[in-house]
Amino acid sequence: MTDPAADDEVETQIPAISADTLLTKCHELLDELEQFQAFLVQEKKEHTVQLRQFRNSVISELKSLEKLAQADPTAERTIHTLRSSNLPFYSAVWTAAKSCRGLVLFNKRFYWDTFVGRPVNGGPKPRRKRSALVDIVAKDGEVWIKVSTITESRLLFEKAKAGWEELDSDSDTEGEEKDGRRIVAEGADPVPIGDDDYGSEDEDDDRVELLKIAEDLNRAAKKVYIRYRHPQILFILPKITEGHNSAVDAILTEIRSTGARVQCTSETPPPDPSSNGTSDDHNTETPTDLNTTFSRLLIDPLVHLTPTLSIDCTILLALVSDLSHSTLEPLPTLHRAIRRQIDLEANEKLLPSSLYPAMVGRDLVCTSLAAKRMREIVEQIGTPSERLRTELLLGEGEAGSGKAPTKLRAAFAETSEYAVPGDWRLPIRVEDGAYDLSALPAVAVRVEEELTDINRSVFFYGWTRGYTTVSSNRTVAKLIEGVVENEGEEGDVGPMVWLCATARSLVGKEKRRH
Repeated sequence: MTDPAADDEVETQIPAISADTLLTKCHELLDELEQFQAFLVQEKKEHTVQLRQFRNSVISELKSLEKLAQADPTAERTIHTLRSSNLPFYSAVWTAAKSCRGLVLFNKRFYWDTFVGRPVNGGPKPRRKRSALVDIVAKDGEVWIKVSTITESRLLFEKAKAGWEELDSDSDTEGEEKDGRRIVAEGADPVPIGDDDYGSEDEDDDRVELLKIAEDLNRAAKKVYIRYRHPQILFILPKITEGHNSAVDAILTEIRSTGARVQCTSETPPPDPSSNGTSDDHNTETPTDLNTTFSRLLIDPLVHLTPTLSIDCTILLALVSDLSHSTLEPLPTLHRAIRRQIDLEANEKLLPSSLYPAMVGRDLVCTSLAAKRMREIVEQIGTPSERLRTELLLGEGEAGSGKAPTKLRAAFAETSEYAVPGDWRLPIRVEDGAYDLSALPAVAVRVEEELTDINRSVFFYGWTRGYTTVSSNRTVAKLIEGVVENEGEEGDVGPMVWLCATARSLVGKEKRRH
């Protein structure tokens, strides 16, 4: 093992990069972030990625570098500040982010419990929340990424010092004090000395910082569920090479023992934890066309859909509603909820933008209770065109009974302003909706108690068969998630539900009475 003190001495002899060079790189990074923001706006996805905090951090670093560019480049303070610039970390984070799929946000703190801190000025001990900082949340929340630009020599230095010696206060490496504040190792904003960044307080002081971070991330992830699973943690270490030093490899092994994956420099990314050895959440190839890269970063709302979809009554009604097929005037005689849906349709076009893409190329079924309830509503308040679409959708009645799928699609298209996809598989097949509780986790009994007959029919049928249920009933979907996650056993998986962001009622629903 090399001498840690010697490593520090060698690191301080490395020439600092010039402020002008860092400024150029910072402008390039900020320019890409601005392009990505513009792309999100163009795609009407600006609310799907939380970019502002990360972008503001880069802007703050840019301002700092602009000041340093005016300072004496030979001054010790200037050289030291340039060496401790956060830009390499921000660049590493953005490089990692560009190779993700389903990017959600940057720099998010996740909490798992509270603890009693040290007393301040003789006062009572404050209660503080334990937390872990995630640099990138990707794959629609399923993957948490921690980026560290720590070097092998620094990692070995931490391991050698851990447990018996504190870092020198005048060290030029991570963790130093500066003007009453501490420079955070991985480029996060400086925090007051003594703050517990990762919530570890006095425990695990003999561990290297990366391992403490891995343990805290694991604790935080245990409090979060994404589609009934805890997020997978991925460490990206661009300055670490695995297989060159047994001491470094031992630290990486310990990190992996927490359940995290680790990707070092020049490695093929580790496989996606939800796949059979293939990676789709992280890819080292970066296309030269930024728009291609940006497109890959967007969340794919269809990725979890199964080959067969179970259609909820709320979606059956949306498929036949006049609101979904034509441009209507938001007349004052209509209920304000209907007028609101008319305004939404004018901007979103529910069928071509959401429902058709989700359904095309997939077999479609619904339970007999869902179909029955839909027919009852249509018969009670449906317009002639809505009644016609109902017969075509289910392949029944005078308009739809016995007709081939091509003829059903053609007749359906005649009632709509929008083209009907060629592989939209009509009719929707009506099935009995029977389900077997014994085939489901024990928590299903508790879920069953919370649902009405029709919702049991719809969601339990999809759950038993392994079908994704397509619904706009967010209240029921979240209720089911809550019961399974809070009352079930670890590893229990509830029904897969694809939530449509907006609902569509029949035009005649809740008309204002005079």
